[in-house]
Amino acid sequence: MKKTIKLIFTVSALLFVLSGCSKQGGGSTGPATGLGGYADPDGVFILNQGPYTETNSSMTYIAPDGTIEENVYRKVNGTSFGNGTQDMCMYNGKLYIISNGTYTPGGEEGDGVLVIADAVTLKKEKSYKLEDMKFRRPEGSTEPEECMHMVTPFESISVIDERNIFIKDGKALYRFDSTTDELVIIEGGFHFGNQGGTIDGCVITRGILRIGDCLYCGGGGFWVSTRLMEFRKGMNKVSRELPDLKGDFISGICRTGEKEVMLATCGRGGTKNSYLYFVDIDKWEIVEEKKIAEDISAEFHNNSGIALLGDYIYYAAGSTTVRRLSLKTWKSEVFVDVTEDAPAAKYLNCNVVADPQKQYIYVAVSDELWENVSPENNNVLVYDCSGEKAVLVKNIVNQTVYPAGIYPMSKFY
Repeated sequence: MKKTIKLIFTVSALLFVLSGCSKQGGGSTGPATGLGGYADPDGVFILNQGPYTETNSSMTYIAPDGTIEENVYRKVNGTSFGNGTQDMCMYNGKLYIISNGTYTPGGEEGDGVLVIADAVTLKKEKSYKLEDMKFRRPEGSTEPEECMHMVTPFESISVIDERNIFIKDGKALYRFDSTTDELVIIEGGFHFGNQGGTIDGCVITRGILRIGDCLYCGGGGFWVSTRLMEFRKGMNKVSRELPDLKGDFISGICRTGEKEVMLATCGRGGTKNSYLYFVDIDKWEIVEEKKIAEDISAEFHNNSGIALLGDYIYYAAGSTTVRRLSLKTWKSEVFVDVTEDAPAAKYLNCNVVADPQKQYIYVAVSDELWENVSPENNNVLVYDCSGEKAVLVKNIVNQTVYPAGIYPMSKFY
């Protein structure tokens, strides 16, 4: 009897510990409990830019059972969320989608450059036009207007909560409060050029990580050295920086431990001169620096140029060939030649995306890549990376158009 009681107690304690671990969720941007509908953690969203001078953007949804649903936002709302979509995030059951809204193809104006929708139903709740996104002119600027507006193209969005929505445009990082509609430019997230005549970007969001109440991403550019940057909830300035890192450009960023991130940098013009920096974010110090003879460039895509699965990072550097690098042996190899499964593929549409829950990578390719041309061949290929060789598990053919990002919903839990 005592043994039985002891066994029940042990199992109960173990279940309690496991449930506690699952709630911590590795830096999630939403509640621990999975939602239903389109917010199901086993679903996947694909944001399609389309030929953005010709059509508005759209969303493709991969349901947990594998079925594909196209134009899901339009089906629910009867409208488009905007032209030239760039990025999406989820927090507390809401989707936050940013689009450039530069054109009105066919005379249809999109819902806004920032749309907030119910994540379960996709029903639009709030939207903001570009003219709504104004901020007070920073001290030192020689611009004549007291209130300035953001510029397109946008690059990324990351949400800590409804009062801390961080949006990156072509010149700076901003904090937006959707409860008051206040937009604030982040001090230290930009530099004045031309003696105050321009605001030039320092933040490089080739991927951005949320861990607790902080965001982490790379920085660099003409005015500042390559660096790791931290932004805290409720602060309108950069909270911490690690400057003077090696590498000319930011490739991407991944979380490699509870309190550790890995920032990747790369060289110019396809050179194999890259670095991986492993940083303890509690001590705010580099615990390991590794130079690798690989091209891991993010090219012109805004999502991270590297994707982490287990002990490997995956990267394509703007090509249709996916390579992987072991973080244990530091050896690299060709993992996937996408043209073997999509022979017409010529262009990578966005950087490789990883789904750690399923051990999948997603690769989006097409036979054209022009702002006013609809390609004849679009593919999103899904590969199982759990073994030594890539296994193709799904080839989504002509149900996407120029994806700007692919979002396994599990990343938001």
